[in-house]
Amino acid sequence: MAINAEVAKSRQGRRPLYFYRSPYITVTRHGIETDDGLYLFRDLSQIHRAHLDAHPARKLATIFGVIEVLLALPFAVVYGSVALLCAGIVLGVAFGLAHVVDSRNNPRWMALQAVHSGEEITLFQSCDQQEFEQVRRAVIRAVEANRPVC
Repeated sequence: MAINAEVAKSRQGRRPLYFYRSPYITVTRHGIETDDGLYLFRDLSQIHRAHLDAHPARKLATIFGVIEVLLALPFAVVYGSVALLCAGIVLGVAFGLAHVVDSRNNPRWMALQAVHSGEEITLFQSCDQQEFEQVRRAVIRAVEANRPVC
């Protein structure tokens, strides 16, 4: 059975063009579909990424480590104690290790946010940098595909 040329032409462009597809998010030429709904690019503005720290313990560990080393140096000089200097350095290193352990246990969250109907929404979020960058690049390509040709 032959397909009518007019029918074949009418079906062109109806198949969605996927830029990224996963169980969590689908980026097509016209919009982004998540568990929360379908967001068309014409309804979204100010699409941007945000880096969110899961826990502020990393910053505190770094600050306290620096403070510990800075306090240990003058006290070691005043009291002439190498043991006090070593104790300060050990505590500073311990705070640094806490920073590393917390970074592994609580990686930085990255979120893709936009403004939809005057309200800021989160389109996608992940701690997996590779997956997040794939989604972000797919959104960039989809937005560029929607720009009018001059």
